Amino acid sequence: MRKYSALLLAALLTACGGAAAPAASSPAAGSSPPAPASASAAAKPSAGASAAAKPAAGASGQSIKIGVILPLTGPLSPISKDEQDGFSAYLSTINSSVAGRPIQLVYADGQGQADVGLAKAKQLVENDKVDILAGIVATPVCYAVAPYVKQVQIPLVITADCGAQGLTTDPKFASPYLSRWTETNNEQFAPPGDWAYKQGYHKAVIMTSDFGAGIEISDAFSSIFIDRGGSIVQELHPALGTSDFGPFLAQIDKSADVLALFLPGTDGLHFAQQYSNYLDPHKLPMIDMGGPMTDSSNFAQLGDKVLDFSAAVYNWTAATTDNPLNQAFVKAWEQGHNNVLPPTRVATSYANAEILVAALQKVNGDVSDKQKFLDALYATDVNTVKGPVKLDKYHDIVQNMYVYKTVKNGGQYNQQLLSTYEAADQFWGRTPEESMHFPYGKLKGKWVGMTKADLQKQMQVWASAPPA
Repeated sequence: MRKYSALLLAALLTACGGAAAPAASSPAAGSSPPAPASASAAAKPSAGASAAAKPAAGASGQSIKIGVILPLTGPLSPISKDEQDGFSAYLSTINSSVAGRPIQLVYADGQGQADVGLAKAKQLVENDKVDILAGIVATPVCYAVAPYVKQVQIPLVITADCGAQGLTTDPKFASPYLSRWTETNNEQFAPPGDWAYKQGYHKAVIMTSDFGAGIEISDAFSSIFIDRGGSIVQELHPALGTSDFGPFLAQIDKSADVLALFLPGTDGLHFAQQYSNYLDPHKLPMIDMGGPMTDSSNFAQLGDKVLDFSAAVYNWTAATTDNPLNQAFVKAWEQGHNNVLPPTRVATSYANAEILVAALQKVNGDVSDKQKFLDALYATDVNTVKGPVKLDKYHDIVQNMYVYKTVKNGGQYNQQLLSTYEAADQFWGRTPEESMHFPYGKLKGKWVGMTKADLQKQMQVWASAPPA
């Protein structure tokens, strides 16, 4: 993989805007999204009212068109800004071209909703004539788009979250055209269940947003935590888009010794602004699974509240000192952004652009032979700013997962690495057969009071049934 000096990265990343992006207001529904400041050129509307980044000046050859589906409006929209910035920052390092062919990004607003995301995928393929689909944040959108991708036989490269657990193993969704470079819900949210129990926490409250990913995440954490010997004393699932968390905070079971959270987008910001009116984090430690609340994009708004979370878990952290690529990236970003850490999804989106470009380079920018391009993706085994990554036999990501906490040194916020789960895959914590029979996303309200013995019996029942 091509390496760049910290000085070059600093110059490129300074162009990303000069300050960490707050959770800013989103464009109105149906409008074109703002172009990331780091893009090689300004955005302009394309057919179907999506926004396309202009090819880099001086590049020759037909454009490689990548359709990127993101929730540009709605409660998940803050994630999209970071996804755009990270992707565009990496493309800037290669002049947004491969083998003389400009890379053109065409954005579409999936709003985090299954029906809208599917409609946007059809628009990108049938109207905008993109060569590759990418992006996708919300689990329901992934499940909606995957069968369409199989039908029209176009590569879909998941580069923006979407932890939908059954995406690459369930025949309803899996296909040769689909690969995922982000995480699965089990891969990312089962390790915190293991880590929490190892810290001596035995009674957990699980609070996750009430949509596809949130429920799958609740199932992943709860099942591993119980398997290790813990118990879930309360489940809480606020609706996605909740702004007032008072009613949920007021009813939290005080017998718990840890609160495990997944509240993405604006939900996490609202929770982090409100919890101290109800909870003492020193008496009830909080784990920010996925890191949406302790993300550096929230530092300016939350201040020292980010220090009250005992841990966060994600597939990237600034604290991986054994990864020179990442340390150069972090240093360059801080130099260009007033010593503020990179937002996590800027870093991971940057890494996912690295991966996609590596595959494009293998085929010399020629995406006309779909199978050749897909084979190049499948063979990827590289080091990136988020560490070593490769695909399993189902074309799903294998990578490190990191447990870390936010600390403050000399007035600056930093991250301290607590634990690393190396080479985690989508089946982490159970066998592939167990995982493929496990009914992720279907166990809402089932975890309170379940014992390890109960879970083991239930696992046997699931194992004798068709895959979930």
